[in-house]
Amino acid sequence: MLHRILSFAVLLLACMPTSAQEGEMPPPTPERLKEIKAQKSAFITTRLGLTPEEAQQFWPIYNEYDDKQDVLRKEMRELLKGTREDQAMTEAEASQLLEKGLQHRQKEIDLEKSYLERFKKSIGAVKTVKLRKAEHDFNREVLRKFRDRMEDRRGGDGPPPRRH
Repeated sequence: MLHRILSFAVLLLACMPTSAQEGEMPPPTPERLKEIKAQKSAFITTRLGLTPEEAQQFWPIYNEYDDKQDVLRKEMRELLKGTREDQAMTEAEASQLLEKGLQHRQKEIDLEKSYLERFKKSIGAVKTVKLRKAEHDFNREVLRKFRDRMEDRRGGDGPPPRRH
């Protein structure tokens, strides 16, 4: 669950409006996103210790899975679009939003379940379990680097970055 939250946070950061305020970093360019994806592939391959044969089987499946996750994340952003704290919402609208959120989470679970079997067939159950941790660790590292860059842009006047 935490890796989903971190992935979602990374995507939200990537999709922030381009009108950045003073001291804020602009959203990553498509080239930067491509670079991050390549780094993620290298990180996961190393962390899981994939053999060339496993990598050849695993990466097409994972990339397909990741693309479908991106579609679900975009759907969730669209669902949340326009629901700001300063905007009044009726009880009926809030109930509908909560129900749609649950339906969306179920889609995520269904997607994960359908790909778990494919992952296990390509890299085995042990490496599939390690995959979750590798994704989580990579996302934490990306967020840490982002926070560090933000801190550098602010001139170091804020609190020190949290380390885990």
